[in-house]
Amino acid sequence: MKTLGSRFRGNDTFTDPRKLTKRTSVADGPRPSSRAETAVPTPRNVFPDGCNMGTLLRVAVAVNVAALVTSLAIAPLDATAAFLSAAALIEPVLLGSLLAWCLLRRAALPLSVEWQRLAAWTVPMVLTWLLAQLFGRLGQEPSGITQLAWLVLAFAGGAAVQHYLELRARAFSPAMAEARFQALQSRIRPHFFFNALNAVLAVVRVDPPRAERMLESLAELLRAVMGDVRKLVPLEHELDLCRRYVEIEQTRLGARLKIDWQIGAVHPRAKVPQLLLQPIIENAVRYGAEKIAGDCEITVRVRQHGFNLEVFVANPIAVEPVQREGNQIGLANIRGRLALIYDLEAQLETKLRRDRFELTLTIPVGSKA
Repeated sequence: MKTLGSRFRGNDTFTDPRKLTKRTSVADGPRPSSRAETAVPTPRNVFPDGCNMGTLLRVAVAVNVAALVTSLAIAPLDATAAFLSAAALIEPVLLGSLLAWCLLRRAALPLSVEWQRLAAWTVPMVLTWLLAQLFGRLGQEPSGITQLAWLVLAFAGGAAVQHYLELRARAFSPAMAEARFQALQSRIRPHFFFNALNAVLAVVRVDPPRAERMLESLAELLRAVMGDVRKLVPLEHELDLCRRYVEIEQTRLGARLKIDWQIGAVHPRAKVPQLLLQPIIENAVRYGAEKIAGDCEITVRVRQHGFNLEVFVANPIAVEPVQREGNQIGLANIRGRLALIYDLEAQLETKLRRDRFELTLTIPVGSKA
């Protein structure tokens, strides 16, 4: 068995998944452009994503800092009053513009990129004019700046924000994101492939049907690893991959590996990035069941709270320092993928509670249960 295992480890066909990924990606044809199919946003839509928490925070901080600096330049002796007066108009326009951009982006209007830019630039100006009319009827003025100046500033601010976010999107364009994803994906090479092949060889004569099921599960996992890890797949599909992986590991580790599946009510159309949950469970097996001598019970709990999907995984841990180092390497890979796909909308928290390592992953889903 050891000789055959070493032969598998020396085979370049198995140890270089990047080459296989490149060939299969070319044969698969053009990738779909909607977020329902892929996690990389389409470059044809240049409306700022006002619903994204990262976009909201970046724009809010930049606009308020610019307003504060302008207030200091215009009225250095009374900058606080000038800023508060301007904020009465700026904050509603800021929030209204983000909401309007969010709706326009998701409306998928059949507009050219040029018209999309013009519409995005105009939104803050229109909202500023409407609020200025409202303030005028109430007999209030946000500051001494004329209405025309406010309209010009709103248009310039909208153009600056849209242009910055478009440049940022180009910096994370499919070509750039492809390179980063390939770098992350190249590290998703589960070492259990070789152990699983040796396990199949051990049972192929004793229990051929079981060996056949293991090879089928291994083929599905290999197909997922070689596929596009940005692709969003139904949650049940990802859970099926996890169950196949656990079945293979239970053949290798025996009855001491136990999984407590706690799958709650989740919308049937909820999707997650492919091969996102499996590395988490693999981490729990590798640094739990493989490091401790007794039984290892891993808890996997999946719940949907509104538009967020929460995944909780807990496993017993060994006390060796290498355990925590290994976990951090795997979690850094997952955090990198989450940042590329969800920006600041996803959260990954870990903590040690007594003798168990607990991981809580929260990601947005498109449908509410």
